[in-house]
Amino acid sequence: MAQITITSESGKPILYASMHGEHLRFEFEYFARDDSETDYEFIHTVFPVDFPSISKKFGLTPGVDILVTIKEIQEKGLGQELQDALTNKEIINELFVWSG
Repeated sequence: MAQITITSESGKPILYASMHGEHLRFEFEYFARDDSETDYEFIHTVFPVDFPSISKKFGLTPGVDILVTIKEIQEKGLGQELQDALTNKEIINELFVWSG
């Protein structure tokens, strides 16, 4: 299970989840549609100490492999709620944003 695609309620990808060493990373890149817009990428990194908060937020069993937990969240149709929890820092994470 290398990468999990997280989708919105409409089925469009909104995040890609994968492990980078011990850290869980959620990434997405938006591409400019024309010259008046810019590309940007964001990466939310969740450290192992904060993995249980994800399980708790979604009422899942802590201690299960974190990618299994993320897959279960996606399968329950809660991708948008997961993205919102990361953005609003309900799930503690380090955010990196690039635009250009």
